[in-house]
Amino acid sequence: MADNVLWIVTDDQMRSTLRTMDRTWKRLVRKGVHFRRGYSAMPLCGPARASILTSRYPHNHGCDSNMTHQPFVAQGHDRDTAATRLKAAGYSTGYFGKYMNGLAQDPTYVAPGWDRWVALLDGMIDAPRVNVDGTVRQVESQREFDRFAAKRLRRFIRRHEDSGPWFAVFSPTAPHGPYTPSPEHADDFDDVEWDPPAFNESDMTDKPTWLRDLPPQERRRMRKIHEGKLEELQDVDDQIDKVLDVLRRTGQLRRTWIFFVSDNGYLLGEHRLFHKSQPYEGAAGVPFVARGPGVEPRTVDALVSQVDLMPTTLDIAGLDPDDGRELDGRSMLGPLQSGDWSAWRRRLIIENTNLDWALLREKSLAYIEHRGKGEWELYDLERDPHQLASLRDADVTELARKTAELTGTQGRALRRFEQ
Repeated sequence: MADNVLWIVTDDQMRSTLRTMDRTWKRLVRKGVHFRRGYSAMPLCGPARASILTSRYPHNHGCDSNMTHQPFVAQGHDRDTAATRLKAAGYSTGYFGKYMNGLAQDPTYVAPGWDRWVALLDGMIDAPRVNVDGTVRQVESQREFDRFAAKRLRRFIRRHEDSGPWFAVFSPTAPHGPYTPSPEHADDFDDVEWDPPAFNESDMTDKPTWLRDLPPQERRRMRKIHEGKLEELQDVDDQIDKVLDVLRRTGQLRRTWIFFVSDNGYLLGEHRLFHKSQPYEGAAGVPFVARGPGVEPRTVDALVSQVDLMPTTLDIAGLDPDDGRELDGRSMLGPLQSGDWSAWRRRLIIENTNLDWALLREKSLAYIEHRGKGEWELYDLERDPHQLASLRDADVTELARKTAELTGTQGRALRRFEQ
């Protein structure tokens, strides 16, 4: 029997928070491959999710605002996703969680390719609506929805114990605000500190001009948000633990690939910035873990992106990822199984086509182009991991050329420019 595949996609989770999820750390990270250099295709919820589902970078899917659902469907992207291809190959499929912003305007929509559909319609309100296979229901709260979705994922797994391979997505709303952890975890991080080296950076002269006059963020508020995120992640940790228990009890864990990522990171005062969308490690970097049959546990520095999830999953299913449409991402299956990443990509692009910036990662370098403003930044992350001093005297001609190549193409041509 072919292997199952489960994607877990959290919402607004920084890389640094993964270590606080004890069960996830023990059962996924220590049993799989932990990528220290995992990145969002675009650090904003909707566009990132469009990239995850289609293996298209934003400059190729054209959905650059957070109200992503309507343009995604209008362009027909929903008709060629990981789900549609796997369903056509005989997989059972299920989506459980947050999908894309804008879904509330199309409340009975069920995306092509999904046999089971449990999707949040309204976020950040009391008694949000949920689309369950085309029927609108209500739950008590956004956090209750995460438990609602996880319960139905577990039911999906149990029902497919002996019925062939499946592909599922669990996409909790946590740790997106408002921060309302369960009573069990509401006090877990009451005394947590928040004092990263780049917090309210004092010398901003190396930053682009639009950043230099930003006011400092209030430390107490940033600390409180950090606390809320960590506490909500304990609830996610509980749900992941329960899912893994069901996989183990039904004998499916040994033949299930599990990928854990977030849609984007989050800035809490680093460089005086708050939120996401920006080209700095706190926002562009995401937790990234893969566990699967025969994979030896290790931590690697390979540059990986959300766009790699779809081709890897198709490869696991024995499908050609480029059959019908060339994908922007590449399959991780071979290196995951062999442990040899020497032939993997040498450079990676992250972008925000709405704010018109592009970030090129190559070796230890992070090169940022603010295109509409004609400015750039360059950091050596080995020497300056917190991006405190841009290398203003560097010659960036070659880096700019590579950035233009990667943001101007797609598919196999894009992947060739990564080498």
